Amino acid sequence: MENFKVKDLMIPVKEYSRIKKSTTVSQAMLKLVKEGTDKHLPHPHRDLLVEDETGKIIGKVTILDIFSHMEPAYFKVLEKNPKAFLDKSYVQKVFKDFNLWSEPLKNLCRNISKVKIEDIMYTPDQNEFISEEDNLDKPLHAYITGVHQPILVQKDGEVTGVLRLGDVFEKVRDSILSCEIATTDKIKE
Repeated sequence: MENFKVKDLMIPVKEYSRIKKSTTVSQAMLKLVKEGTDKHLPHPHRDLLVEDETGKIIGKVTILDIFSHMEPAYFKVLEKNPKAFLDKSYVQKVFKDFNLWSEPLKNLCRNISKVKIEDIMYTPDQNEFISEEDNLDKPLHAYITGVHQPILVQKDGEVTGVLRLGDVFEKVRDSILSCEIATTDKIKE
């Protein structure tokens, strides 16, 4: 795997789903459905790159961004105790105390459908970008340490692509299987 660079696995920006920051969530979802159908991708995009009026990539919107903004009380939860959030007893207490997901899903969907993407998009910090020339160890480390996915790829300060966890996993899986096959072949000899 050390021979692979990020640029070998990234999806170029021009091939990725992109929207303007003034797009509504509902319009963005329609775009994802249309592009997933039109392009017949083996793994349709579930994330969107957000661009400003000039076409420059300024952020992204992911599945989790949409889910968390459907139930805005999560932001209050994370303000109170962001580190304990994954503790099971804390999660159960928070779910009850903040009355999370108490509204019917239909209402939550209606509430978010007209929200502008710029209000829910994630803007990565400069240290969250990776270079096209990085080896796969850097994005693997980023995924494990919790960087907001997918990872945006840059060259000369411009976003040039998107690296999805699933695509990296497929490369790792193939590497593991090729190691297993090589080891099995050696044992047979």
